Amino acid sequence: MKKTLQISLIIGLVLILSTVTALAADLLAEHAKIMEESGIPLYKGAEFINGGLGDELVGARFASSAPVEDVRAFYRDKFPNWALNAEYGAWILYDGEPGGGLAALTGHQQISVATNKNLPEWFGIAGNKTTEIIIVVPPK
Repeated sequence: MKKTLQISLIIGLVLILSTVTALAADLLAEHAKIMEESGIPLYKGAEFINGGLGDELVGARFASSAPVEDVRAFYRDKFPNWALNAEYGAWILYDGEPGGGLAALTGHQQISVATNKNLPEWFGIAGNKTTEIIIVVPPK
């Protein structure tokens, strides 16, 4: 039951991050520190558009003009030992054991990379920034 709740919370966060309409903003210094401490590098030129990292929010969304395949290859190269969940059209790299479906993502750092052609309209960013990067760093 607890894992089901955790999965629901993660999925809910991803849905919130994927449906909120707002202007792009700056990643807060405290969130940038959490990113740095997590060891997850940001893809070169990616722009923070919403979300946050910390006690309550655990995911931040970024946009890039690079092709999805290039961004995925970058993260795969950085984290060759992380598991990959590519079920149901998703591409989520996470620092857990492979298998187990979405339940395996719970409580783990993760990076999701996908095409989202709505990003420019939703966030007022350049029209070519349609590669969405969602980085999740669970609270400690």
